[in-house]
Amino acid sequence: MEEVPLLKELHTKYAKQAAIIGISVDVSVERVDRTLKDKKITYPILADGKGFEGPMATAYHVQGTPELYIIDREGKIFARLGSATQLEDKLKEALR
Repeated sequence: MEEVPLLKELHTKYAKQAAIIGISVDVSVERVDRTLKDKKITYPILADGKGFEGPMATAYHVQGTPELYIIDREGKIFARLGSATQLEDKLKEALR
């Protein structure tokens, strides 16, 4: 959750060029909703309450949290990142 402020900033900065979307692997959708409100997260978070067995988590082989991906226009993984601090440089590269 410590990278949320940076993700919110990038969401605002790149809103017309890219989308920041979160995938929750929490088994409690109610807890996800509370966290969104508490942290004032404005980018969309997909949450189905199925944890690591949910369709998005399995489609992109989510191993743990946080995991950050840049998905290209064809839906393929352009980059898999370990930190939001790496996101902006890779995002600029993907948008070229």
